[in-house]
Amino acid sequence: MVLIKFGDFMAVAYAKLYEIIAKYIKDEKRAEELYNAVVEVIKEEKIIIKHELKDELKNELATKEDILLAEERILRYVDNRFNQLDKKMTVGFVILILLYILTNPNAIEIIKLLFSLK
Repeated sequence: MVLIKFGDFMAVAYAKLYEIIAKYIKDEKRAEELYNAVVEVIKEEKIIIKHELKDELKNELATKEDILLAEERILRYVDNRFNQLDKKMTVGFVILILLYILTNPNAIEIIKLLFSLK
């Protein structure tokens, strides 16, 4: 298997282009002028296409900044949810302790002893 680099491929393509032009234009000077003009147009269009593609990819793909913003939003959201859950758990534990104390006769006696109530 022969691997052809892109630069080698372009050299072959340009050589083939010159062959095609020389085949139809017998005057070598005019063929070379046309070839140079076509190559110049190709190079200019290549630069334009490259910039258009770059801009299009920038708009379509996520940048590092986009990823960092998304990460920050997700972390804020998760942190907010954990804080809400923490508050709910604390309230739940307080309610459980109060229910235990209020429903357990022994616990009421211990509280009376602790606070010296009769």
